[in-house]
Amino acid sequence: MQKQQKAMIIDELTDALSKSQLVLFTDYKGMSVETISKLREALSKVNAQYRVAKNTLLKISLKKINLYPDGIENHLQGTTAIMYTQGDPVLALKALYNFLDENANALVVKSGLFEEKFITADQAKEFSNLPPRDVLIAQLVGQFQAPIYALHVVLSGTLKKLLYALNEVGNKKSN
Repeated sequence: MQKQQKAMIIDELTDALSKSQLVLFTDYKGMSVETISKLREALSKVNAQYRVAKNTLLKISLKKINLYPDGIENHLQGTTAIMYTQGDPVLALKALYNFLDENANALVVKSGLFEEKFITADQAKEFSNLPPRDVLIAQLVGQFQAPIYALHVVLSGTLKKLLYALNEVGNKKSN
C-alpha cells in the first residue's frame, strides 16, 4: 500500500471514528465475504458500519483523535475489523449480537469505545440488553409524569368533595 493510500485511509478512519458514539473492535478471522456482507447489511439498517482495518492505521487514527486509552494495544492485534455508529449505539449493539446469535462463531468482539470510554466485550454485551434510547427517554418522562398526575388526582378529588359539600349546603338552604 502506498503512502497516499495509507494517508487517505487514516483520514477516513479518523473522520468516521471522531463522529462515532460507539466503536467496537472485533476479530473477523474465518468469516467469509458473504457473511461480512450480511453483517454490513444488518448494521446499515441501524446506521452502523463494519469495516476491516489494519491495526497500525487504526492505532494512528485513534491517536489522532485522542481515543487511545491504556490497555487498548492488546486488543488491536491479529485480524481486526471495527463496527462504528453515529446513531443509537444500543441499536447497533443489538443488531450485532442478533447477527451473532444467528451466525454462531462468526466473529469475536474484542473490546470497544463507548462515548470515548474503553469497554470490554462483556460490557458491550450488557449494553446490548438495554432498551433503545427512545424507550429510555419515554420511561424517564413517565417517571416524571407519574407524581404530577397523582397530585392532580388528589387535588381534583378534594375539589370534587368540596363542590359536593357546597351543593348539599345549597340544597339544604333552598329547602
